[in-house]
This record gives sequence, structure tokens and C-alpha cells, in this order.
Amino acid sequence: MNDAGHRIFIAVPLDPVLRSAVAALERQLEGAGIVLRWIKPENLHFTLRFLGQISPAQLSRARRAAREAVESTGEFRIRLAGLGAFPSTRRPQVVWVGVREGAEQLKDLAERLDDALARQRFPKEPRSFQAHLTIARIKEPGRSASLEAAMASLVGVDVGEQAVTSVIVMESHLRPSGALHVPVEEVPLPTHEK
Repeated sequence: MNDAGHRIFIAVPLDPVLRSAVAALERQLEGAGIVLRWIKPENLHFTLRFLGQISPAQLSRARRAAREAVESTGEFRIRLAGLGAFPSTRRPQVVWVGVREGAEQLKDLAERLDDALARQRFPKEPRSFQAHLTIARIKEPGRSASLEAAMASLVGVDVGEQAVTSVIVMESHLRPSGALHVPVEEVPLPTHEK
């Protein structure tokens, strides 16, 4: 880490087993002849909050907020299913996998994090949180007819499920070969024993 600043986001990591399932989806889309810029498997995650370039002092406060946000949140499970695009499948710029089960818990965690960050003097996130896993960005937005058809065939695809057991404060280093994400701090969610 350098002292000039840090490009930071806070996320839920993707289970390695689901990374393989997402890679299988990617092969299906590539089979349809679609040119996409895939997110590297090791970089797949659920972004709870992107903070951008922040100072070392702000990074300390962001880490504190992440720890505070998980205090009253127990571990939970999510199920990934379905494919979609932002802003739409007709004019896609980002391709994502949806969260069929556990989306409300993920949203609640993101809102708790936003509140904790606000207490640490970060501005509130203006957009409403939508649980999704970004898997690709579109290289050629104009040529989307084949993508729309391929995505329609995968609209209800079941990708798998995983436990959400931690959030990670992550630093992103932008490189010509793609982003390199380096964990700053992993914050485990409390286990609620019954």
C-alpha cells in the first residue's frame, strides 16, 4: 500500500466452487460468439460499496466501519441464479448473475455498511443496492443481438449457492493486464450459535 492513497471497495468474496460455475456460464456465452471482457475469476465478488481513491486515514475509518457493519449480522447463505445486464439486455454494458436467495440479507448488509461508513464521515451511497455479481463488461455495446438471445436462454440458470461468512476491505490496483485486488482486511461475520 502506498501513502498517496488507496483505491478501495468493500465486498463479499465469491466461493471458489462458484467461480468454476461462473466460468462454465462464460464458456456458454462465448460459444454464442459474444465478445466480452470477462472479470478474472479471482476478482469475482459482490461489491457492497465502492469508495474510490481515499487517504490512509480514511482507509482506517473504512476498516472500522466494515467491522461495525457486521457486528449484528450473522452468517447467511445466498443462491446465484439467472443472468441479466445493466442497463438492459437490449443495450448491455455489464453482464451479471443474479442473487435468487439471500438478496435481502445482502442488501441489509450493504445498508448497514453504508450507515457505518456515514458515521465515519463518508457520504451516503445515492443509489439503492442491487444484489448481483458482475461477470463481464461489453467490449462492443452496439452488437448485442446474439448476447440478448444467449442471455434469454440462460435467464433462469441456477449457478449454485454459498455461505456469506465475511466481508473484505479490498484495495484495487489498476494495471494494463486488468485490476489486481489485494485484501486489506477480512472481517468475519459472527456465527450465531443456537
